[in-house]
Amino acid sequence: MGWVPGTARSHAARLTRAGWVARAALPRGEGSLLFATKLGVQVAEVRAPAAPDPGPTWWAHLSGCAWVAAWLTARGREMLGPRELLIDDSWSGELSGLAGPRRTMHRPDLIGVVPTRRPAAIEVELRRKSKPRLRAILDLHARWIATGRSGACVYVCGDAAMRELVTSQAVLAGLSLEDGGLRIELLETIKRLALAAADETTARARVAGEAR
Repeated sequence: MGWVPGTARSHAARLTRAGWVARAALPRGEGSLLFATKLGVQVAEVRAPAAPDPGPTWWAHLSGCAWVAAWLTARGREMLGPRELLIDDSWSGELSGLAGPRRTMHRPDLIGVVPTRRPAAIEVELRRKSKPRLRAILDLHARWIATGRSGACVYVCGDAAMRELVTSQAVLAGLSLEDGGLRIELLETIKRLALAAADETTARARVAGEAR
């Protein structure tokens, strides 16, 4: 948002007092995870179910999704977030090639909307998945790109080992970093890009204000 830390904390406190957001306390030294309450979702007029109080097993993933959302927002991009995608069946696809009689469906974590281009499906992958499941998800993204459902697949990985695994399985699925159909970034890189984009926006606003 381009705020200094004190301003951000002040806004968060006011939103919490108003009942628009709630907090989940993270491990000591890591701050809090803020999430919109049912009232907050209604006030924001977002078509999405309110999130339940997140359990510890989801903290890292939700934080990763929030950083990706911040990165998109700081760059002026529209998006569909995880809660919005829960009620959008158009972004639910069947995974093929997995063992078992039951159908397995999958949704990406976020959708980035780029003007004049097809949307990008974004996966936040912080924990290692089995190769068959990861390959099935990448196959799904390859089908979506081939049919024009999406324009690209973006993987945000927690570490270099996860990035290497995604890269190797993407090759088998026919996705390539060279042709623009696949982008793989580390979460730490996304954080830096988000903060840099926010700083740039703040600087432009300051210059515009001084020019008036």
